[in-house]
Amino acid sequence: MISIKDRATSFLMSRIGKTARVTTLTRIGNFLMEIHLQLPQALPERSTQHLKCEVAPYTYRDYTVASWDTIKQTAVLIVDCGHEGVGSSWALGLQTGDEIYYAGPGGGLHQPSDAQYLVCIGDASATGHFHSLYLRKAAGQQFHCFLQLEDPATRQLLQMPVQPLSNNGHYFTDLHEWLYHYDFPVANTTYYVAGNQQMVVQVRKSLRQQGKQVKAQGFWG
Repeated sequence: MISIKDRATSFLMSRIGKTARVTTLTRIGNFLMEIHLQLPQALPERSTQHLKCEVAPYTYRDYTVASWDTIKQTAVLIVDCGHEGVGSSWALGLQTGDEIYYAGPGGGLHQPSDAQYLVCIGDASATGHFHSLYLRKAAGQQFHCFLQLEDPATRQLLQMPVQPLSNNGHYFTDLHEWLYHYDFPVANTTYYVAGNQQMVVQVRKSLRQQGKQVKAQGFWG
C-alpha cells in the first residue's frame, strides 16, 4: 500500500495533475486487468480516447477508456499484464481505494465508420480500444473482433464477443483463415488494427494489398 507521503512525493514529481480513485479491480482470464476508476470530471462521448497514467515516477503509459459511465462518472481501463513491464507491474499492484494520477483524455482518432462491417484485429493490449468501438457502433452494424490472447478460452470481454487467435507463430495463419471464412465485402467493411507495432504494420500491409480499408494504430514494441 502506498503511503500518503509517497503519494504526495509522486504527485510533486509528476506534471500530471488529475487524480482518479480505483473503485473495482477484476481479472479477466489470466492476463487482463479490468480497472474501474472514479474520475473527477466528465469525459467526451467518443471512442478510443485514452488516459495517460503515471505508472512510476516520470513514467507514463496510455490506456484506452474501454467504457464510460456518464451518470456514475466512472471509466474502465483494460490493461494487458501478460508481459513484464512497468505498466503491468503498476496494474497488478493496484488496490481498491488507491489514487492514480493521469492526464487527458487524449486520442480518439478511431471512430466507427459508416460501413456495415467493423472488423477489429489486434493483440490483448487492444482490448479496451476495440471495446470502446464496440459500444459506439450503430445498431445495424456487424462487429467482429479477432484478438491474439495468452488465454484462448477468453471469448467474452465486457460483453464483447471475441474470436481468440493463437499467441504463437500460427497467428497470421489463423487470422487469414478466419478472414477467408467470413469473406467480408471489401466495399462495405472497415478494418481496425491495433496493438504491437510490428504486428500492426504486417496486418495493415496485407489488408491494403487486398484493397481493403484499414485504420491502424500501434501501441508498443
